[in-house]
Amino acid sequence: MERRARTGSIRGFVAVFALIAAFAAPAPAHAGAALAAALPAPPSYIASASHQTQVAGFFLDGKDSGQSISLLPLPQGGYAVDLDQFARRIGTLVQAQGPLLVLPTPLGNAQLQTAQAIQHDQHRYFPIAPLAKALGAKITFDEQEFALKTELPWNPGSAAPGAALSAQQVKPDIYAPSLSLSSWHSEAYFTRLGNSDTLSTYTDLGGALGPGFWRMSYYTNPGGQNRLSNYGWILDQGNGRWMLGEDQLALDPLLPYAQLTGAQYAWTNQPGLVYGAAVGADQLVASQLQGGRTVSGGDGPPGGIAELRINGKAIARTAIRLDGTWQFRDVLLRGDERVEVALYQRFGDGTPVRIQQVNVASSAQALPAGTVISYGGVGADGNPLDPAVGTHGLGGFYQLRYGLNQQWTLGSTVQRAGGQDYGIVNAVGGFGSFGTWGMTLGRNGSASAWSVSGNGQSKSVSWSGYAIQRGANYFPGYTAESYDRYATLNWNAQPDLGLSLSGRDAYDPTLDQNVRFLKPGFSWRPYASLGLSAMPDYFGNYAWNASWLPDARDQVSLSRYSGVNQAQWQHSFRDGYSTTLAATHDGYLGTRYSALLSGMWRGPRPILWTAGLLQGRGRFGYLLDAAVEAIPGLSAHLQVQNDPLNAAIPGVGGLLVQFVLVADFAVTPSGLTRGSMGSYAARVGVIAGRVSGELPANVHWSDLAGVPLLVDGRPRGKLDRDGHYLIPNLAPGVYRVQLDAEHMPIDLVPDTAAPWVQVRAGVTTTADFHVSLRLGFAGRVTRDGQPLANVAIEILDAQGKAVKTLSSDQWGYYRVDDLPPGTYTLRADGASRSVTLQRAFLYQQDLAVAPART
Repeated sequence: MERRARTGSIRGFVAVFALIAAFAAPAPAHAGAALAAALPAPPSYIASASHQTQVAGFFLDGKDSGQSISLLPLPQGGYAVDLDQFARRIGTLVQAQGPLLVLPTPLGNAQLQTAQAIQHDQHRYFPIAPLAKALGAKITFDEQEFALKTELPWNPGSAAPGAALSAQQVKPDIYAPSLSLSSWHSEAYFTRLGNSDTLSTYTDLGGALGPGFWRMSYYTNPGGQNRLSNYGWILDQGNGRWMLGEDQLALDPLLPYAQLTGAQYAWTNQPGLVYGAAVGADQLVASQLQGGRTVSGGDGPPGGIAELRINGKAIARTAIRLDGTWQFRDVLLRGDERVEVALYQRFGDGTPVRIQQVNVASSAQALPAGTVISYGGVGADGNPLDPAVGTHGLGGFYQLRYGLNQQWTLGSTVQRAGGQDYGIVNAVGGFGSFGTWGMTLGRNGSASAWSVSGNGQSKSVSWSGYAIQRGANYFPGYTAESYDRYATLNWNAQPDLGLSLSGRDAYDPTLDQNVRFLKPGFSWRPYASLGLSAMPDYFGNYAWNASWLPDARDQVSLSRYSGVNQAQWQHSFRDGYSTTLAATHDGYLGTRYSALLSGMWRGPRPILWTAGLLQGRGRFGYLLDAAVEAIPGLSAHLQVQNDPLNAAIPGVGGLLVQFVLVADFAVTPSGLTRGSMGSYAARVGVIAGRVSGELPANVHWSDLAGVPLLVDGRPRGKLDRDGHYLIPNLAPGVYRVQLDAEHMPIDLVPDTAAPWVQVRAGVTTTADFHVSLRLGFAGRVTRDGQPLANVAIEILDAQGKAVKTLSSDQWGYYRVDDLPPGTYTLRADGASRSVTLQRAFLYQQDLAVAPART
């Protein structure tokens, strides 16, 4: 608040100063347009430019930046702007190149004539109109608001491809490392059920290696089947990228899953799209089959359980981090699967609080017109570092995709895997309001396959569907013909009522099971406090939910999911505690009744906890559950459950102990920072670091949690409670990074200006900041007990050097700021006193001067 108050007082002073200057100098009419039309040659106005610099507020893209900028009024009308200040405000800098001044921007270099620059008071000014023309920007000075308003044709700080400046345009102050461990993600799961113990772990690592980056995943499983996968080295070179190592391939629903150890190379004329944000997790080239080999999300119940279901079967469970994020690794998806993730509360029993659909059955492989992707690889078929896989001769593939025009994308792929050769051709077409649909034809040595998928929308009605059919022996092990046809029609009949019709006809030869249904579904919220929904699942069984909020602190729900029925009442107390009463019926195990109490211990490391009683089959049990983030990036979750239903399972017993440890870090020389969930192959990098220095009295690093980090002037990261920060998902390039001073204590000042930081794909660049205390003191100068107005005051440091000069105001008060800790001497009118600054601003540092001689 003090900083904002001071800024306001400065702006008030500036406004008064502007009014005075308006009367003292000729008033320019329509500064921007008039100056553009009638600007004389530079030599005619340099000598006669005003010798008074004015200060204005700076608005960027309609928003007040909270900063000021210096302007120089011109005799003929109009203004020149401090060029170096302006460049910093828009996230660039000025480079002198012979007769030109060059401003690198995401849209190219803006070139200014050095001869038009005005040197004044050791600053370099440039007329607004030619500056706006060179930048393709709109720059105006609003005399009513006394503010310079700028609208740019690009978004400063945007992470879109090409938004970053390159190292050729800007010389970085901090370079990305060429050899490092940049990211570390580990999870460990220990389970004790009855007399059986299991421990499984996996670790993802990645970092810089020469001009490229490396990555690897290591798994340990019960029984000693340890394995290394997804290991390799990736090199980006303009339009191409290489990968040397092992990779898991899921190129198309009509091509087999495969692991390839060898070399891959891709080339495209749109690298920002094909290797950038569109790349799915762990993909080298964007296929846009959502899901990839990693399924992740957020907004889950903190410390809860996420359950992955593929084609109606529960495949895996993982802990939900305390920030609500979750992730499943090493999930190979071709694109014909139906994937759901059920999110459960911390105790993980009953029905999920939410079900998230993962759309992998999509034809969204359409490319912009003219886009070409050429992608291939060759090597050993398999993984020599995974004992369960091994290698089986030669493998490889080649894929060519081309955006023929805005409506059509054509492609073809050949692949050798599992000792068989495959070939497919596909086409994706846009059919207006009917939607985007794709068709693929496939063939191996003895069988054929085809697929059609797509979606569309018209006003309140939307639809999607897919159909896949594979002949007998098309894939190894599938000796019978298989098919799967699914479609759904959705209608938003009213804002609070959605209706659907879903149908499926499928045969799964591995289960020897037919699924056929055509069923309606709905989602209805007749009142804000009442919601009802019912939808058929993968097998056509209904999953339904009814939720009622009788008041702000109570919720009653009835639900069914995957054969489990649950009735539940939850009440929230005013002090942050909540209680849950539930009855859960499992068709196989029976009925369990539970009474639970949950809360949070709000210590230095908050702990989420749940405790309660369980009853079922005539037995009583208990549940104890706790989750904590021990340090930023390291979470632990412990659950001890004596379940009376498990006691009825032969050889299992009732006691279940589960302990989960999740570590997710960006690794820097200054320490570990909370990470961004492991290494990826997308062409993005990370900036991370630590802020250090002595803090003011009564201020702790935890008090600074949430202070934003600005990238090219826009918030992109924030400090954690230990003074570390992470800025993820940055396209390669050079960015200006700084602490947001508006949210820092006014006593703290960064030692260095905002540095230019280089970002490379797959690499964490460390940018540390050191802040120093800048303190001060205030008081009153008096004589004979009366205020001494307008007296000259001098501040001397410990060596006797004058560091500040000022005057008292009309009431005798003075204030001195921006002093490092130390001992100072306050001197005025022959009197002096000593002031020692340590960690706080000092008040009431009064000085009484000698009485006047009569």
